[in-house]
Amino acid sequence: MVNKNRYKRVILAVAAALVISTGTVRAQYIWASASNESLYSDMLSYLRTFQTDLVGEPAYYMAQNLVVELEAAYQTDPYIWMTQVHNFCNKLEAMYPPSLSHPRVSKAYEDRYDKLRRGISRLRDFPMHQVTISYETPPPASGQVEAFTAANKQWLQNKREEFFRFLRGPRPTGDELQVAKLYSSGVVLRTKDACIGIDICYGEGLYDGLYKEELADMLDVLYVTHAHGDHYDLELFRMMMAKGKPVVGPSTMARHFTNVEGEKHFWSESQLEPQLIGGVASTQAYMSGQGDEPCLLYLIQIGDWRIVHVGDNSHHENEELIYPLFPMADVVFAPVFQGVVYLFTSTLAAPNPDNIEQVYVNIHENEWHHEIHGRISYEYLYNHNGALNNGGRPYPSVAIVDNGEHITLYK
Repeated sequence: MVNKNRYKRVILAVAAALVISTGTVRAQYIWASASNESLYSDMLSYLRTFQTDLVGEPAYYMAQNLVVELEAAYQTDPYIWMTQVHNFCNKLEAMYPPSLSHPRVSKAYEDRYDKLRRGISRLRDFPMHQVTISYETPPPASGQVEAFTAANKQWLQNKREEFFRFLRGPRPTGDELQVAKLYSSGVVLRTKDACIGIDICYGEGLYDGLYKEELADMLDVLYVTHAHGDHYDLELFRMMMAKGKPVVGPSTMARHFTNVEGEKHFWSESQLEPQLIGGVASTQAYMSGQGDEPCLLYLIQIGDWRIVHVGDNSHHENEELIYPLFPMADVVFAPVFQGVVYLFTSTLAAPNPDNIEQVYVNIHENEWHHEIHGRISYEYLYNHNGALNNGGRPYPSVAIVDNGEHITLYK
């Protein structure tokens, strides 16, 4: 959690700006499937480099012990390193939680805390990006897919528990906004008066009905940006409606709920006039989308907080059209590859560009649903560092939040 006095502190100077062409950017950072031996070797080399950055930190000896444990365990179980690395990263994330930085103040690796935080999630990339589950040539070695699946399920289950422990805790009592991330593009936003979810997906058999029921009880409104299966969960939607709670999404979602009673708002076009949803969330939406799949770019206001979530399927240039229509948001959720340059440049056209300190929160990194070429890594995110500082444009503060983590923001 970020306390009020640390709101201005520079900790995570991450860069989320990119070149205009998605294909050009991705080509440089595509993850290729690899043998277990090569991934383990690359991970161990990176860990030893990262250990030198931990000199003087309590985590230095943890990293030193991990290197010894990894080398010993590899002799009897060549796949156990994946679970060991995830567990190590979980412990370090608890020691170095997400906070805010601003690229106008700090660039990559100038801040020690920032460097450590980056190193943790960079290390996480190795077990997460190891293997393509299907269509891989040559095929993985015997046991590799099973080990990958088991290690990453355990990781996401641990992060699920972290997510729910936080949401079971106290709600805000003042003007703060709690932001909790659940897998890829899914986020829950909570104030003292409202709790909304956007693009919540329960995948890979990780979440049973009891967790969904609990989340449906917590949420006041549930949104989905587009009808790709990694952005919604039909059972959670039906639970929300059964409890008399509204759901919002593009019209392509309606086919799943033709015979389901409940409050549902499935829009086929932009909603430029604010609509009050569930009595708590003033909502506007701009219709966008790549290919044949429409995607709603949301501007949602709960209390005094304005939030933009663009999903990961919007037509990039459409981000330029948002801010002439909407006041500047306090918090923006967007993938690093998804038109962030357009989105932040367009803030210059907002009606109130001078009186908001905007925060950018990443989505879509380390997503298991995608084949390996579509899993955007933290390495990819971090290698764009500095671009937000170019051109003298008023880019936002940055908070990098991993799956299961949370951050609290203050006005």
